[in-house]
Amino acid sequence: MSQPHSKTDLIVLLSEVQAGLDSTVQAQSAEQFNRGTETDWSPSDYLKHLLLSNKPFVKGLGKPKEFLESAFGLIDRPLLSFDDVVAEYASKIAGGVRAEDSPTVVPVAFRMPEDVQDSQAYLREMWNATHANLVKTLEDWSEDDLDRYQIPHPVLGMISIREMLFFTLHHNRIHWGDIRQGMS
Repeated sequence: MSQPHSKTDLIVLLSEVQAGLDSTVQAQSAEQFNRGTETDWSPSDYLKHLLLSNKPFVKGLGKPKEFLESAFGLIDRPLLSFDDVVAEYASKIAGGVRAEDSPTVVPVAFRMPEDVQDSQAYLREMWNATHANLVKTLEDWSEDDLDRYQIPHPVLGMISIREMLFFTLHHNRIHWGDIRQGMS
């Protein structure tokens, strides 16, 4: 499936990435999980970044559709395909956009509760719960709703919920790859 489109396609692919990333993190030693450099994030940092990126989206999906329409309006342009979203994001990255330009999604913005003994297990639990919440929340969204409502993306601007799902799939895949590199 090179061009995911339907809600079902997206849930299946997002679930594959969620499970794969979880397995990758579970297989890493604590040293591998926390190993980063001054220029490269650790797998722990990438997972924090994904949580900081995914959780607000899931929270937004849980808002009443009337609220989203009032706050952001309805989409009023042709919709982008998965490949279009990927290309647009790649163009922005090539133009110099970096996560550090959005301080709310950098790992240092992640607030770990003080009583956490095993940060790796805690972050995995949060990752899995966030994905479960995404799938549960999507139950209330029709295919038409995914294309009708829009929300702001810090780099891509106002995009439809479906386009945000495309972005989320692509973004999660990219950083799962970064986390896998932490094993070597």
